[in-house]
Amino acid sequence: MKMKWCKWAIMALALGCFTACSEDDDTVGDGGKPGEETGGNGGGANGSDSTAVPSPGVALGAYVLNTGNWGGNDASIQYLDFQTGKLSEDLYAAANGEGLGDLGQDLCVYGSKIYVTVSGSSKVVIMDRKCKVLKSIPVATEDGTPVEPRYMAACEGKVYFTAYDGTVSRIDTTSMAIDGKLNLIDAGAQTGYDHPEAITSANGKLYVNISGYSKGKWLAVVDAASFTKLKDIEVMLNPYTQCITAEDGYVYFVSNGNYAGSPSLTPDQYIYGTMQRLDPETDQVEQVCRATYIANAGEKMYILYSEYYMPEVARAYVRDLKTGDEQEFMDMADLQSANGLAVDPASGDVYVFDVPYGAASDVHVYGADGTYKRTFEAGMSTSKMVFVTK
Repeated sequence: MKMKWCKWAIMALALGCFTACSEDDDTVGDGGKPGEETGGNGGGANGSDSTAVPSPGVALGAYVLNTGNWGGNDASIQYLDFQTGKLSEDLYAAANGEGLGDLGQDLCVYGSKIYVTVSGSSKVVIMDRKCKVLKSIPVATEDGTPVEPRYMAACEGKVYFTAYDGTVSRIDTTSMAIDGKLNLIDAGAQTGYDHPEAITSANGKLYVNISGYSKGKWLAVVDAASFTKLKDIEVMLNPYTQCITAEDGYVYFVSNGNYAGSPSLTPDQYIYGTMQRLDPETDQVEQVCRATYIANAGEKMYILYSEYYMPEVARAYVRDLKTGDEQEFMDMADLQSANGLAVDPASGDVYVFDVPYGAASDVHVYGADGTYKRTFEAGMSTSKMVFVTK
């Protein structure tokens, strides 16, 4: 099938960072049911059989966030059980008797809790591992105007989220309360410095993509300990949904450019979607390769690349972060509308999200070498997977 890139997906959906917000201090047990803790020392997966204890690093399953349709109030969270191979129904609805809301933007598993930003509903929802709500935090300006929360990162007992009032907020994971809010927009800042998007942490700092609704070209740098802004770093145009700290310690982020191939542009004006690399020791940035979505596994970066107006350039490939060698991974022509990917940190399996407009998403599973394994149907507009490991 000819691959199509939907404008609404580019502007409205979020594929967040696949790495920055997952710390599993408890696990899923009893056949992989999310949220059931292990029994303790000597306890097995269901608290009794020591021979059933999974090895460290073994993925037991994954939470699947489905963004839903704009205005549809149909965001959902599912759980893929690796022991049974089954994908659950909406865990949130089952646990709470109601839907998650409008546009589930990002999902973070940190400690014993799950955090979800629900952009269209202007809230951050904190849940236990079974998706039972512990607290719902409305996101608004000082005068009460609702604001869209976006992406999250976690470190040192705090969860941080960006929002469309140009801020980053900090949640204390013990009190489950916002204990800090930082305005990233400097007085007299250039046009396009609003709309902070993807965020990650590295070397005691937070790095925030500033898309400026496609007009921004900066990474904001925040000192995490003092929660103060340090500086802006100029990067390629429109850094958006992807900002991750890879296993090599570098920060990788994607700028979407100006959607090269648009009829309003001439070829000499094209700015292509590009992955860039930042050294958190020096904050020096370099351009690496063309990309739209990225996911890291060890020394490999799995990359989907496409320009909405130039489907002929689409490719899926793997880049060796040490050598720079690239290998084709799968045929992008098999997808209708790619919306991101994730890599199982234990098996190396790669999950590619295919999101046709107005229909349920297909998630295609490939081995680390690109061998096709299977496809399963998820919810509307699948945008993120977070793996639960032990």
